[in-house]
Amino acid sequence: MRVAIVHDWLNQKVGGAESVLFRLAQMYPDADIYTLVYNHKKFDKYLSGRNIKTSRLQNFPGFVKSRPRLLLPFIKGAINKWEFNNYDLVITSSSAWVKNINVPKQTKHICYCYSPARMLWDSWPRYVMKQKLDPITKFYIVKLASSLRLWDYYQSQNDIKFIAISNHVKSRISKFYHRESVVIYPPVELANFKSEPLPKKDFYLIVSILAQYKNIELAIEAFRSSGKKLVIAGDGPDMQRLQSVAKGASNITFLGRVDEAKKIELMASAKGFIFCNIEDFGITMVESIASGTGVIALQGGGANEIIKQNSTGVFFIKPDEESLNKAIIDFEKTILSGKHFNNQYIFDKFSVDKFERDFRKVVNAK
Repeated sequence: MRVAIVHDWLNQKVGGAESVLFRLAQMYPDADIYTLVYNHKKFDKYLSGRNIKTSRLQNFPGFVKSRPRLLLPFIKGAINKWEFNNYDLVITSSSAWVKNINVPKQTKHICYCYSPARMLWDSWPRYVMKQKLDPITKFYIVKLASSLRLWDYYQSQNDIKFIAISNHVKSRISKFYHRESVVIYPPVELANFKSEPLPKKDFYLIVSILAQYKNIELAIEAFRSSGKKLVIAGDGPDMQRLQSVAKGASNITFLGRVDEAKKIELMASAKGFIFCNIEDFGITMVESIASGTGVIALQGGGANEIIKQNSTGVFFIKPDEESLNKAIIDFEKTILSGKHFNNQYIFDKFSVDKFERDFRKVVNAK
């Protein structure tokens, strides 16, 4: 069976979607891998020896390739140039565009969908409103987004078997594409997290890319007012601004990016893990609970499918300081006692083995 795996882009970051791609590549070791743009320096160590096929966008200047919005006018044309006539199975690993490829009728197309394209269905109206744009530029952006949205919708009506990464994404696929999907949670490497719990130290933890949409400023303000200790591990484009927000708060520490071993140690020894954004899934929440550390999370999205209230975590309802600090107090009264904490379901529900088993069932189904 000839297999192609298609991923939106392999250019800037190694995140959750890329981790899934690497697992799919291991499952199908002879598959060709297609991507719009490819950064050899960053990704060759993960995909060594693989046949990587890029689009014509690969020839664009680096400063354009690193800014996805600048690629928008060229993406449809680049994707339409690809041909998949020689494959029996095409797997698209998509949070944006590559599910819109044209696949012959005799070829099975399975889309592992992280979300319908947020920059089309969620972000662009806010983006246009926030920018100080002249009327001509604004007209062009609105026209382009509308055209891409129509393309995205109509291509989703093709013969595609959708797999959603969570029930939250399943509902988004239904809402925007009017398509059914099955849910298969992303594979999380949990073997290194399953060990004897470490003694808890006096700090709460965030492990995240430092980007504005992660809403980490909320945690900084809450911990500034409570005086409890907060450790933030990770880096990203919002780091300097967040450090400025935390300036003068000696109880808040930035570690920058940490390696896997340090992350595991931090997760196992923290009092609790803080998650302030509604996301489609949330791998770090799974890892934290697997480490024996409960989560305080903003209710909604993937968190609802990962956390068991008052057993492996506590939700806060409103994205404000008061709600978060109240949830932390509730967390200390319930979860930190250890009486109700039971994380075994994490290893059953989100394991690599379960992902591979469930994914192959979809592939083999008629």
